Formats: sequence, C-alpha cells, structure tokens
Amino acid sequence: MGMRNVALLMIAPLSVAAAMIPSASAAADDDNFGPEKLAAMKKIKAEHGPLAAAPERFAEVDLDGDGSPEIIGYIRSPETCGSGGCTLMVFDMKGGELAQIGRIPASRLPVSIYPESRGGFRDLGVTTAGGGYGSAIRRVPFTGSSYAPSAWDDTTAKERRHGTIVLRDQ
Repeated sequence: MGMRNVALLMIAPLSVAAAMIPSASAAADDDNFGPEKLAAMKKIKAEHGPLAAAPERFAEVDLDGDGSPEIIGYIRSPETCGSGGCTLMVFDMKGGELAQIGRIPASRLPVSIYPESRGGFRDLGVTTAGGGYGSAIRRVPFTGSSYAPSAWDDTTAKERRHGTIVLRDQ
C-alpha cells in the first residue's frame, strides 16, 4: 500500500507538468485563426494577461458584410470584470491595423448577433445581470463609429430571445 502511494506521487507531477506544456496541436490551432483574431488576442494578452486572451472567448464574425471577419472578444480579467459581468470588445481590421469598434462592460455570455444592422454593422445580443437586476438580453446597435458603450445605453433595447449565438460559456 505504501509503494502504490509513492508511485502515484511520482507520476502526478509528470502529468501536471505535461498539462502545462503547450501541445503541438495547440500550436497548430493558431494556424486556424485568421490574422484578425490573432491580432485581437495579442492585443488583449498584452493589455490584460494571457488568461484574458483565451481563444475560446473570441469569435470571428463578419458583422459589416465586407467578407472579412470582425472579432468579438469576451475579456475576463480582474480589470475587466465585476459583479455585472466582464467586458465585451469588438475589433475590426482597417487598413491592416486592428481598430476597437466596441467596448461593452458588464456583459455576460452568451453573446449573439441579429440579422438587422444599423450604421453598417449587425446588432449584437448581450446578456446582462447584476446590480439587483435579473438576467436579460439587450440588443446593442452600432451607433455610427462604434457599438453602444453600455448594454444599458439609450440606444439599446430589451429582447425576448438571442439572435445567432456566437460566444457561449465553455
């Protein structure tokens, strides 16, 4: 019985260390991301740390119908999260440069898109809750130069259902 415990203790550190080393398939997954998603993840990693840039919290979606994807990122970090949720950011690649076209704090997953658009970009569906309010879905429009700065902005509206889900909790 004592030998079995010793053997398990010797194996456990190896499995933990192996889990911490990026696998070849994880590195290959980066090849599946477009330049827009990689640029957004790099920016978020630099500003908020590696955990905030988890690939599963970024979606590539063509919001303006130009044939190239915009990036929707759900940013989880101590600086971007609070009791109402975390910050949702939207990026567009303009002239080879990453431009932030939306920053919506106090958002929760899931996030969706609606077929309707305003200002040339599709409306977003953002889940909200906190501050004594129950869970709700808010439609967040593009207001000309960016998405509304809050899911509770005067330009947003309460919805009964989400549109097409593009980001969900993993």
